[in-house]
Formats: sequence, C-alpha cells, structure tokens
Amino acid sequence: MKTRTKVVITAFLFVVFFLAVFVFVRKFFFNDSEKNIHPQVITPNAQEDSEVSGGDGTQLSDSTMHTSFVPLFPSETLMSTLTLDFDGDAFDDQIIVVRKAGSPYLFLIIGLYNSETNSYDRSAEISTEISKIRTFSYNGIDMIGNHRTALVYQGIKTDGDTVLNMYLCKKKRGVVELQNIGSFSSDGTIFIQQTERTEAYELSQSQGKSYTVWVYSSDKTESNTSTGITQIQTEYSWNPDKETYVQTNQLKITGNRLAAKELARIQNGNVETFARFLSGLWYKTSNNSSRPSYIYFDYENREVILLSDETEGVYSWEDSSLRRSGIYLTTVNSIISSMKRRFDIMLSGVNEAYIHVKDDVGNMVIKESNQWDGTYRKMSFQNVFGEDKTVSVGDEYLKVLSENKIWVDENGNKYSFNRNAFKILTENGAVEGIFAVDTVGAFPVIQFRSYSDTNLVLKAYAMKFRTEEITIPPKTKKQKPTVDIRIHKDEILFTPVRLSPDTVYAAEGKSLTLKKE
Repeated sequence: MKTRTKVVITAFLFVVFFLAVFVFVRKFFFNDSEKNIHPQVITPNAQEDSEVSGGDGTQLSDSTMHTSFVPLFPSETLMSTLTLDFDGDAFDDQIIVVRKAGSPYLFLIIGLYNSETNSYDRSAEISTEISKIRTFSYNGIDMIGNHRTALVYQGIKTDGDTVLNMYLCKKKRGVVELQNIGSFSSDGTIFIQQTERTEAYELSQSQGKSYTVWVYSSDKTESNTSTGITQIQTEYSWNPDKETYVQTNQLKITGNRLAAKELARIQNGNVETFARFLSGLWYKTSNNSSRPSYIYFDYENREVILLSDETEGVYSWEDSSLRRSGIYLTTVNSIISSMKRRFDIMLSGVNEAYIHVKDDVGNMVIKESNQWDGTYRKMSFQNVFGEDKTVSVGDEYLKVLSENKIWVDENGNKYSFNRNAFKILTENGAVEGIFAVDTVGAFPVIQFRSYSDTNLVLKAYAMKFRTEEITIPPKTKKQKPTVDIRIHKDEILFTPVRLSPDTVYAAEGKSLTLKKE
C-alpha cells in the first residue's frame, strides 16, 4: 500500500515538473519569435484627444487607422488602408494611403499578397494631386463587368477641380503593371453611373455590363458671357478594343441667365461669402415622391439639414472649399460620427444650383446619384423669376396664341391653338390635347394635357413675349440716352415651371420658343 502511494506521489510530482518546464521554455524562448511574425503597426503620432493630424489641418479619429501589412519607409505616415483582391489571384491584397515627408500630396501604395513568403510585396506606387485627406476617397469596383476589381480614387485638387482615376492590375512575366483605364478632371462633378447587373453575373456565371462615367463641367468659352453658366455633360464608356474609357456622348445645357454683378459678388473667392449666399432653404425641382425634398444650409450654426417625407437628418458643417463654379462641403452626422456626407454644389443660377451628395461610411462607395442629387432652387417669398412689369396677363397671351394660326418651335414642329384645344404637327405624326391659360401670381402660365402617351410638351410653362432694348440717342448734348423696351408678340418663350397656389417655381425641362410662321 505504501509502495503504491509513493508511486502516485512520484508520478504527480513528475507531471508538475514537466508542466513548469514547458511554461518556462515557451515564455522565454518562443515569445519573441511569435512577436516577430506579426506585421508592424504604423500610426501617426497620437494627440491628447485621441485624434491625429491629417497633415492639412484636418483631424482623423483613431477609428480610421488600420494596420499596414505593406512595408513602409521611415519618411512615410500611414493614413488609411483598403483590402481587396487587386490582382485577381483569389488572395486579398492591401492598398494603403500614405503621406511622405516633404510632399503635401497623398500617395497610394499597392501591396500584393505573396503566398510563397506569406507577406505583402510593395509592388507599385501611385502619386495623386490631392493634398486634403477629407476630400480623398478610394475603393475597389468592377468597372468593366469582367469580375476584375479596379482601383478607383477621387478627390479635390488644390485649385478646386475634381479628379477621378481608375487602375487595373496586370502582370507580365512576373512584373506588376498598373493600367490607367480612365483619368478625369473637371471643375464640376464626376461620378460613376452604376447599372443593375444580372443574377448570372452575381453568381460569376457571366460578365456584366460595364459602368459609365459622367463628367459635369462648365463651358469655359462662355463663362464670361451674359447668358450665364453653360454646363457640359460628358459620358465616357468602356472601349474593349482600346482598353480604356472613351467619350461616347456629350450634352451642352445652357444655364439660366445670371445677373453678372450678383454672380461676381457670390464668387469673389471668399468661402464665407459663398456660404452665406448658400444659407437658407433649398427645394428640389423634381421629385419621385409625393412630397418635395429640401436641404437647409445654416452657415451661422454650421449645420446642414436634409428633409424628405417623414425623415430628417442633421449634419454638422465641418469643412468648405471653393470650386471654380461652386463649393465643396464635408459634413458629419450629428448622431453617428462615422457617417459623413459630402456635398458637391455647382452654381447654375443666382438662385439655382446642382447638388451632388455622396455618403461616406468608412471607405467611399461610388454609386449612381441618390435621392438627394438634382437641381435645387432657393426658397424665397419673392417671385423666383423676379418682378417683370413688361409681362402681360394670361388673357392677352391666350388672345395672341389663338389669333395666329401656326406657331413653329426650334425643331420645326408646328403648333396651333383653337379655343382650349392644341395640335402639334411633327415629322412622325400629330399630337393633340387640351390646354389652359391662367395667371398665377404675376406670371401668365399655360398648361398642357395631351390625349396620347406621346408628350412633346411639359405640363406647365411660364410665358413671356420677346423683349428688345433700344437705345434712343439724345436730341441735345445735355440730354442722356434713353432706353426703350419693345415687346415683340410674334415670339413667345415658354419656361418650365411647377405651380403653387400663389406663385410658380422653376422646374427641370427644356424651354420652348414659339415663333409665328
């Protein structure tokens, strides 16, 4: 019995000794080697408020900092990371954004995963023209639809222009090459038009339709004319033969007439002047829902409020930068600090602007324009078209329209008005319907309702006779020249409007000019 007890005690002591030796060896011999296989965490110097400087006066929270698996040089500071399969080998690669000592611009470093060494090779580098991290965003998108991810980055240059570049990764004989498939720059908005792809594409059974890129810019050849800002909309599509994006369509849209002095005052190069002009309630001129969408800019309290249906979003006004024909705003949600909204505002009239809104939660998501994108007009208790004492009442316009048998528009279509019926003769046939003329507020308005689904005209227009200013020379040297305004009733301008009980508001659509045949 005693012998058995001794054996048990000896075995127990042997097990305890073996465990102690194992723990000692693991702690002092294997701990360092385990640490060496972990990648180094590179972060900028932290501030006392747990935020780090972006190098341009902006502040980045710790939540935006990640781990860099790509080797960094001592002169580089990590700003952001992005994980995606860039080279198509089914392994996740890493794209990082860094700042370099002595350069104000941001750089993209391509880190491709090497399965043989279980590490990330520093394979390529992209230098950008963007200095402010708040205006910079990047992501991976299958632009072509061939299940290959393209690296897309976008931002604002120091001169206020927007840039967007797209790259594909190619390997030739083991050498990594970056192929730029699209490089765009504009003083307006640039966005990627995403279209729905089939279920077969989602299941990787077929290729999808390639996305297009739309570039909005102002017409510099007419920027100083009295007709106002003319916007050029250019569409770029993927060309498989040239392996790049090429221009496929371009539209030239004449902006509303601007008062030259007012425009010069608004765009005097001062952010505060433009921001104060922007302050107020703006409404979207076209809406899919039954209730309109509104955006309220409050520069005094540094807030931007978005109202639509039953929803309301309040964002703090964080940063502003002027554009050649507008302003760029960065806002942060007042409740969810990680949710940002960026407003790209392009002035198209004294009280009209095109607003493009981009949501940013973590990394940028480039997509088709959301519900807030569109043309907005500033709400005013005054008539939005301005007071015009030369405009007659609606009865006079009805009389003129009915007296003349045929009216012709710019495309050669012929219009005839008889009592409350109208008829439009085109090359493809005739369109008939009813119309009504009324006076809303101070404006004569005409409304159309066609019998068929073919609508060559919009629902409502404000009407105005063509006017001409004639300078009458003085009869004597002491007198000053006088200006006589003459009304030509052989030409009527139809401007699209949206009606309210006591006034009208400008609406999207093409204006018409009818002339007597």
